[in-house]
Amino acid sequence: MALGAPLLTPYHPTVDELLAGPFGAPAWLRYLPGGAYLSVNMKIATEPGFSTADSIHQWHIAFSSSPSSFNVQHILSVGNPFGSGPGSAAITFRREEIGTTYGNATVTLTREFEYPYNGMPERFIGDIALTVDGTGEVEGEGVTSLDAPIALTIFIQRVGGERYDLWPAPYPDNPLGTTSKGTIQNVLSTWVTSKASAESRISTISSLSRSVKRRLFGNPDTPENPLRTVFNPSTLPSRYIYGLEIVFQDLDKPDKRVETTMYIDDFDLTLLGTSFGLLGTDHYGRDIFSQLVYGSRLSLYIGLLAAVLSVVLGLIVGLAAGYIGGVADEITMRLTDMLLVLPTLPLLIVLVAVLGPRLTNLILLIGFLGWMGFARMVRAQVLSLKERPFVEAAKAIGSGKIHIITVHILPNVMSLVYITLALSVPNAIVIEAALSWLGFYDPTVMSWGRMLRDVQVEAQATGNWWWVVPPGLSIALIALSFILIGFALDEILNPKLRVRR
Repeated sequence: MALGAPLLTPYHPTVDELLAGPFGAPAWLRYLPGGAYLSVNMKIATEPGFSTADSIHQWHIAFSSSPSSFNVQHILSVGNPFGSGPGSAAITFRREEIGTTYGNATVTLTREFEYPYNGMPERFIGDIALTVDGTGEVEGEGVTSLDAPIALTIFIQRVGGERYDLWPAPYPDNPLGTTSKGTIQNVLSTWVTSKASAESRISTISSLSRSVKRRLFGNPDTPENPLRTVFNPSTLPSRYIYGLEIVFQDLDKPDKRVETTMYIDDFDLTLLGTSFGLLGTDHYGRDIFSQLVYGSRLSLYIGLLAAVLSVVLGLIVGLAAGYIGGVADEITMRLTDMLLVLPTLPLLIVLVAVLGPRLTNLILLIGFLGWMGFARMVRAQVLSLKERPFVEAAKAIGSGKIHIITVHILPNVMSLVYITLALSVPNAIVIEAALSWLGFYDPTVMSWGRMLRDVQVEAQATGNWWWVVPPGLSIALIALSFILIGFALDEILNPKLRVRR
C-alpha cells in the first residue's frame, strides 16, 4: 500500500479539499439499507473552460429579440488567466442602426440536468469568470462607460418550479466592476470571477455564502438554508435548469452604433455529494482513503528510520561499554539508567513542543530516546563474548580493540540487532501515532495518528466509524506484523530455539 500509493489514489491527502461534502460517507453505503438519501458529486458543465469550439454547444442559447443582433462564438485567444486559461465564449450585442434603440436585449445560456437522488447535496458551488469590452465614452483615466451596459444574473430553477437568482449579490456584496444593482456599466480591465479574490470581493456562488443568502432572502444573516430552498427534499429527485441571463441595456445612445461583448469562461455548477470514495471524506472534504494510504508511508518511514537510529546508537554504546569496561562502562551505564527512568511520552511531548512537530524532529527524538534498553542487552552479550577463547586468541596475536569489536564481537551480536530492529519499529509507530493524536504532528503530512486526532476534535465525526476503524486497525496490524517478524527472526537466529527435524 505504501509503495503503490500514487496508483491506488489520485488525491493528495492534505491538499485536495472539497472533493465532496465534508463528513461524507463512503459511496458504497448508498447500496445498503438507509443509504437511499446519500448523494454523490455532480458537475453540470462538461467543458466549463470553453477550451474547444464545440464547448459552446453544451449550453442552450436563447434570445429575447432578433438573433441577428447577437453573435455567439468561441474565442480561443481570450480566456481567464487565473483559471482554465485560453478559450472563452464571446457573446456580442450589436446595433448598426442610427436613430433608434433596441431596449433590453436578453440572451440566456442554460443547461438542464437531472438530479436523481432522494437526498440533498451537501453543498453547491457555482463558478464563472467574465470580462466585458465594447463601444463607449471615455470618462477618465482607464474608465470607459459602455454604450450598452449589461445586467447579468446566474440562476437555478426546478423544471416547472420557482426560479432562484444566485449571483451577483446586491450591495455591499456585489462584485467589483458592477453597480449596487449588479449591472456592469464600464469596460472591464480585468476578469471578474465568482471566487473570493480582489477582483470579485466576497460575492461567491455557494450555498454557504452570505452573498447568496442576501440575493435569495434579502438578509445575509437569516437562518434559512439556500440548499434546502433550492433542493427541497420533498421535491427530490427532480430536473433542474442552471443558467446565465445577460441583459444588454440599449436604452439611451440612438445617435451611434453600439456594440458590447461579454467573454465568459469557467462557467459551471458543482454539487458536492454526501458520499464519496471508499472511506468518505473528512471535515475539509478530503479523501479519507487517500489519507489511509499515504499514512502507511509515513508510519513506515518514521518507524524504520527511528528504529534504525535507536538500534545503531544502542549498539555503539553497548559495544563500547561492554568491551572497554572500567570508567567508560560506569559512565555510559549510569547515563543509560538515568534516561531509562524518565517517562518517554511526557518527555517527547515537552521536546516536540519546544523544537516543533516537524517530521525530522519526530524521527530524531523517537530514535534518541529509544536506544537505552538495547544498549544494556548488547553490553550483557559483549561481557560474555569478550571472555571467549577466540577473543583471547585475537588479543594474543596483537589485534587492536577496534579490530576485535568489529571482526569478532559484532558478528556475534548481529542476531540481537535484527530482532531488536524488527521489534522497535512498532514501538516508534505507536509513539508517533500517540503524539499525532495529542496534536503534535507535522501539518504538511498525514499520518494515522493525525487521522484519529481529526476524528476526536470534530464533533460531527463521532459516529463516522469508517473514519475511526481503518487507521486504528492499520496501526494495530502493522505493529503486530513487525512483532511477528521479530519472533520469527528470533527463532531463526537463536540456536537455543531451533527445532531439529
